[in-house]
Amino acid sequence: MAEALKPIVFRIGNELYGIDIKYVNAIEKDQDIVRVPNASSSIKGIINLRGDIIPVYSLRDKFKLPQSPNPTKLIITNLPDMKLAVEVDEVVEIDDLREEEIRDFPSIASNRDTSYFVKVANTKGRLILIIDIHNLLTASEAEDAKQLMEEK
Repeated sequence: MAEALKPIVFRIGNELYGIDIKYVNAIEKDQDIVRVPNASSSIKGIINLRGDIIPVYSLRDKFKLPQSPNPTKLIITNLPDMKLAVEVDEVVEIDDLREEEIRDFPSIASNRDTSYFVKVANTKGRLILIIDIHNLLTASEAEDAKQLMEEK
């Protein structure tokens, strides 16, 4: 059984996902994203947020979904060695999940490409996949993101 969790719940397409609030710095909208040629496919570009150059990571690309024509939101996360803006369709809420609502991500659905899903919450008649932000980027994506911050 997992311990209680307070995630930022967001939507991508019709699915709900969450990131533990303790790793979230801010939620932003209407940011000008500077596209960076030849970056990893999931790295959409960079933003200048209050003087910080922050890589923007597209979960739609990561999940192999088509781009949304609608405006997106950015969840600014704190990783140990950088900030990362995670692009999502919509931020739904900040939830308080009880221990009994949280389960480990099913091992049958786990593989190398889904290792960032660590928990699943069953709450209010819906499922929320909980993302471990520390495992979201592959090693090469993390290296590309760090280089983008250094070059700009």
